[in-house]
Amino acid sequence: MPALRQAAPPPDASLLAWAREGLAALAGLAPSGVLQRRLERAAPLLQALEPQPEIDSPGWAALLDAVTVGETRLFRSASQLLTLRGLMPDLPGRPLHLLSAGCSSGEEAWSLALLAEEAGIEAAVLGLDINRPALAVAAAGRYPAGPPDALREVPAPFRPRFLQAQGWVSPQSTRPPAFRRANLLGLPPGLDGLGAILCRNVLIYLLPSARDAVLRDLVARLLPGGALLLGVTESPSPDLPLRPEPGAHGVWRRL
Repeated sequence: MPALRQAAPPPDASLLAWAREGLAALAGLAPSGVLQRRLERAAPLLQALEPQPEIDSPGWAALLDAVTVGETRLFRSASQLLTLRGLMPDLPGRPLHLLSAGCSSGEEAWSLALLAEEAGIEAAVLGLDINRPALAVAAAGRYPAGPPDALREVPAPFRPRFLQAQGWVSPQSTRPPAFRRANLLGLPPGLDGLGAILCRNVLIYLLPSARDAVLRDLVARLLPGGALLLGVTESPSPDLPLRPEPGAHGVWRRL
């Protein structure tokens, strides 16, 4: 009979608590059952954490890669994206600067690039995320075809813009998005003059204080008349200079 594999000892509770505190201070991550389970799976990484949490410290960067796994899809919440497509001719700035904040593996940013091309608008799309493996996938722009079908939410007029071969789908854009690693709690300088910002289903993972700080910073970078898109269950503080877009869910305009 083969020898039974010895179970790994559970991670030290104090070490887990310290890692949670570091992630909260560094990236604003709120404690949750999901985060706890991801930390427990990443327990071998905890011993390598530097005393001071820093986004570029090898130990903390590796832990962020392990716990910030986002869910995204091509043309996710397509009706909201099509609302943005209808607004694009009136959005400020040419080229139109579009930001996908918390872009994960890039499907949203690629969807934005295709929307702008279909609208006939010169646009520069930037995707930001803190997760390095996700950004590598985003930059490659190559996604498993499924199942489930990677194009299941893509509106029919946009489907011809995807190359499908050997079990992969790739969006075909004449002006592909750029991607950068960044912490939403400390965005890089010079990132302003934006015509639209998408920060959808990201804020739910943050502490309330971090959500407020991120939103205020993002709104400050929007041009007057620019659009902010949030998850349909998310809403900004009423004291921010925003107004809801009539008839649209999760879309606000900068005053």
